[in-house]
Amino acid sequence: MALKPFIGIKKIWYGDVFSAAVTASTLKTWLSSATEVGNSHQDTWGYTEDDPTYTDYINELTGGIYYRDVTAKGAKTITFTMGEYELEDLVALRGGAKVGTDEGWSAASEPNIVNKGLVGQTKTGNYIVFSNAAIIGKGDQQEKNIGLGVTAVAMDNPNSGVASDYLFDGEKVDSAGG
Repeated sequence: MALKPFIGIKKIWYGDVFSAAVTASTLKTWLSSATEVGNSHQDTWGYTEDDPTYTDYINELTGGIYYRDVTAKGAKTITFTMGEYELEDLVALRGGAKVGTDEGWSAASEPNIVNKGLVGQTKTGNYIVFSNAAIIGKGDQQEKNIGLGVTAVAMDNPNSGVASDYLFDGEKVDSAGG
Protein backbone atom coordinates (compact mmCIF):
# COMPACT_ATOMS: atom_id res chain seq x y z
CA MET A 1 0.00 0.00 0.00
CA ALA A 2 1.40 3.39 -0.95
CA LEU A 3 1.05 6.20 1.54
CA LYS A 4 -0.06 9.62 0.42
CA PRO A 5 2.78 12.15 0.52
CA PHE A 6 3.64 13.84 3.83
CA ILE A 7 3.23 17.47 2.73
CA GLY A 8 3.03 20.53 4.96
CA ILE A 9 1.42 20.73 8.39
CA LYS A 10 -2.24 20.95 9.35
CA LYS A 11 -2.31 20.17 13.09
CA ILE A 12 0.19 19.59 15.92
CA TRP A 13 -0.40 18.02 19.33
CA TYR A 14 1.73 17.34 22.41
CA GLY A 15 1.02 15.22 25.47
CA ASP A 16 2.22 12.36 27.58
CA VAL A 17 5.02 10.14 26.31
CA PHE A 18 3.47 7.07 24.65
CA SER A 19 3.61 4.10 27.04
CA ALA A 20 2.67 1.34 24.58
CA ALA A 21 3.27 0.54 20.92
CA VAL A 22 1.34 2.98 18.76
CA THR A 23 -1.45 1.73 16.49
CA ALA A 24 -4.06 3.68 14.53
CA SER A 25 -6.54 3.10 17.35
CA THR A 26 -4.21 4.05 20.22
CA LEU A 27 -3.07 7.14 18.32
CA LYS A 28 -6.68 8.25 17.88
CA THR A 29 -7.26 7.79 21.63
CA TRP A 30 -4.03 9.66 22.52
CA LEU A 31 -5.02 12.59 20.27
CA SER A 32 -8.30 12.98 22.18
CA SER A 33 -6.39 13.62 25.43
CA ALA A 34 -3.45 15.59 24.00
CA THR A 35 -3.08 19.37 23.80
CA GLU A 36 -3.56 20.77 20.31
CA VAL A 37 -1.18 23.55 19.32
CA GLY A 38 -3.31 26.52 18.28
CA ASN A 39 -0.73 28.36 16.19
CA SER A 40 2.34 27.47 14.17
CA HIS A 41 3.83 30.66 12.74
CA GLN A 42 4.09 30.78 8.96
CA ASP A 43 7.08 28.99 7.46
CA THR A 44 8.50 27.74 10.79
CA TRP A 45 7.32 24.09 10.55
CA GLY A 46 10.13 21.74 9.64
CA TYR A 47 11.00 18.04 9.67
CA THR A 48 14.55 16.79 9.21
CA GLU A 49 16.28 13.46 9.45
CA ASP A 50 20.05 13.51 9.68
CA ASP A 51 22.19 11.01 7.83
CA PRO A 52 23.38 8.14 9.99
CA THR A 53 26.95 7.98 11.22
CA TYR A 54 28.93 5.30 9.45
CA THR A 55 32.39 3.94 8.83
CA ASP A 56 33.52 2.92 5.34
CA TYR A 57 35.98 0.04 5.09
CA ILE A 58 38.27 0.46 2.10
CA ASN A 59 40.01 -2.33 0.21
CA GLU A 60 43.64 -1.12 0.00
CA LEU A 61 44.21 -3.19 -3.11
CA THR A 62 41.39 -1.67 -5.18
CA GLY A 63 40.57 1.56 -3.32
CA GLY A 64 36.89 0.55 -3.29
CA ILE A 65 34.54 0.36 -0.34
CA TYR A 66 33.93 -3.25 0.60
CA TYR A 67 31.82 -2.72 3.72
CA ARG A 68 29.86 0.12 5.33
CA ASP A 69 29.14 -0.07 9.05
CA VAL A 70 26.28 2.12 10.31
CA THR A 71 27.26 3.08 13.85
CA ALA A 72 24.42 5.49 14.82
CA LYS A 73 21.05 6.50 13.42
CA GLY A 74 20.49 10.08 12.33
CA ALA A 75 18.37 12.32 14.57
CA LYS A 76 14.77 12.97 13.50
CA THR A 77 13.68 16.49 14.37
CA ILE A 78 10.46 18.50 14.18
CA THR A 79 10.61 22.27 14.62
CA PHE A 80 7.97 25.00 14.72
CA THR A 81 7.31 28.33 16.42
CA MET A 82 4.07 29.10 18.18
CA GLY A 83 3.29 32.75 17.40
CA GLU A 84 0.45 32.73 19.94
CA TYR A 85 0.43 30.47 22.98
CA GLU A 86 -0.94 30.08 26.50
CA LEU A 87 1.06 30.15 29.73
CA GLU A 88 0.30 26.42 30.01
CA ASP A 89 2.03 25.82 26.65
CA LEU A 90 5.07 27.78 27.83
CA VAL A 91 5.38 25.76 31.04
CA ALA A 92 4.67 22.42 29.30
CA LEU A 93 7.14 22.95 26.45
CA ARG A 94 9.81 25.19 27.96
CA GLY A 95 9.68 24.32 31.65
CA GLY A 96 9.76 26.95 34.34
CA ALA A 97 6.64 27.90 36.23
CA LYS A 98 3.64 30.17 36.19
CA VAL A 99 3.89 33.29 38.31
CA GLY A 100 0.80 33.52 40.49
CA THR A 101 -2.27 31.95 38.95
CA ASP A 102 -1.83 33.49 35.52
CA GLU A 103 0.25 36.65 35.98
CA GLY A 104 3.25 35.51 33.97
CA TRP A 105 6.04 32.98 33.61
CA SER A 106 9.41 32.46 35.29
CA ALA A 107 12.30 30.56 33.73
CA ALA A 108 13.65 27.37 35.25
CA SER A 109 16.86 27.90 37.23
CA GLU A 110 18.64 25.08 35.36
CA PRO A 111 18.61 24.26 31.64
CA ASN A 112 16.17 21.46 31.03
CA ILE A 113 14.70 19.16 28.41
CA VAL A 114 11.03 18.32 28.56
CA ASN A 115 9.92 14.92 27.26
CA LYS A 116 6.54 14.71 25.53
CA GLY A 117 4.77 12.72 22.89
CA LEU A 118 4.49 14.92 19.79
CA VAL A 119 2.28 14.36 16.74
CA GLY A 120 1.93 16.32 13.52
CA GLN A 121 -0.82 15.83 10.97
CA THR A 122 0.17 16.80 7.45
CA LYS A 123 -2.01 18.73 5.00
CA THR A 124 -2.44 15.41 3.19
CA GLY A 125 -3.91 13.84 6.35
CA ASN A 126 -1.04 11.58 7.41
CA TYR A 127 0.44 11.53 10.92
CA ILE A 128 4.06 11.83 12.10
CA VAL A 129 4.44 10.49 15.64
CA PHE A 130 7.37 11.01 18.01
CA SER A 131 6.52 8.68 20.91
CA ASN A 132 9.11 10.27 23.22
CA ALA A 133 10.37 13.63 22.03
CA ALA A 134 13.08 15.61 23.81
CA ILE A 135 11.60 19.10 23.62
CA ILE A 136 13.66 22.27 23.76
CA GLY A 137 11.47 25.37 24.06
CA LYS A 138 12.94 28.83 23.60
CA GLY A 139 12.07 32.38 22.71
CA ASP A 140 12.20 32.63 18.92
CA GLN A 141 11.79 35.96 17.16
CA GLN A 142 9.70 35.79 14.01
CA GLU A 143 8.80 39.07 12.30
CA LYS A 144 9.17 41.19 15.48
CA ASN A 145 7.13 38.70 17.57
CA ILE A 146 8.86 36.58 20.20
CA GLY A 147 7.20 33.23 19.74
CA LEU A 148 7.64 29.95 21.54
CA GLY A 149 10.16 28.06 19.41
CA VAL A 150 9.94 24.29 19.73
CA THR A 151 12.57 21.76 18.69
CA ALA A 152 11.52 18.13 19.21
CA VAL A 153 13.96 15.25 18.67
CA ALA A 154 12.67 11.67 18.51
CA MET A 155 14.30 9.71 21.35
CA ASP A 156 14.31 6.03 22.23
CA ASN A 157 11.13 5.34 24.15
CA PRO A 158 11.80 4.03 27.68
CA ASN A 159 8.87 1.59 27.38
CA SER A 160 9.57 -1.85 25.91
CA GLY A 161 8.18 -2.43 22.45
CA VAL A 162 7.53 1.25 21.67
CA ALA A 163 9.36 2.65 18.64
CA SER A 164 10.85 6.14 18.74
CA ASP A 165 8.73 7.33 15.83
CA TYR A 166 5.90 6.23 13.55
CA LEU A 167 4.25 7.31 10.30
CA PHE A 168 0.52 6.63 9.85
CA ASP A 169 -1.98 6.79 7.01
CA GLY A 170 -4.45 9.42 8.23
CA GLU A 171 -7.48 7.61 6.84
CA LYS A 172 -6.65 4.52 8.92
CA VAL A 173 -6.31 6.61 12.10
CA ASP A 174 -9.48 8.61 11.46
CA SER A 175 -11.54 5.44 10.86
CA ALA A 176 -10.01 3.46 13.77
CA GLY A 177 -11.98 2.54 16.83
CA GLY A 178 -10.85 4.16 20.03
